[in-house]
Amino acid sequence: MNVSKGPSSDDLTAEIRKRIQGKVAIAAIGNIMRGDDGLGPRLIELLKARSTKASLFDCGTAPENYLFPILTSACSTVIIIDAADIGLPAGQAKVLDVECIANVGFSTHNPSPRLFIDLLKTGKEDLNIFVISVQAKTTALGAPISSEVSGGLEALADILTEALA
Repeated sequence: MNVSKGPSSDDLTAEIRKRIQGKVAIAAIGNIMRGDDGLGPRLIELLKARSTKASLFDCGTAPENYLFPILTSACSTVIIIDAADIGLPAGQAKVLDVECIANVGFSTHNPSPRLFIDLLKTGKEDLNIFVISVQAKTTALGAPISSEVSGGLEALADILTEALA
């Protein structure tokens, strides 16, 4: 998240805090071989280094493989992190309601995280779920994470750590 061009870090922190209920699990999706699409796994590394108070799941490109571990983590809230085309400058983050993600272009995986969300809800109907999408710059095969997204991830890791403190 580039706080100088988008919502302030205080606004994003407040938005996340407002949505959190009880214990939190963060499920990050992404392909580390495709540039900025690897932002989910990279964010989990950053959150682990900050000892963020949440159950952290690097779901890679197969989030469905983490359904049982997430559901058995006793969480009340699941935050899904993914790269997407959300029409913002690269590296900026936006909180999305689950109902809104059908119209978002997620970068390298089909189906969208909507199926993952539906499966989570099947396992626990009252689960509170929301998505934080980060605008990717490139998802080219073999590309590194862009400097814009890398900087945005540092800011997002700080925001999540603060919001979950």
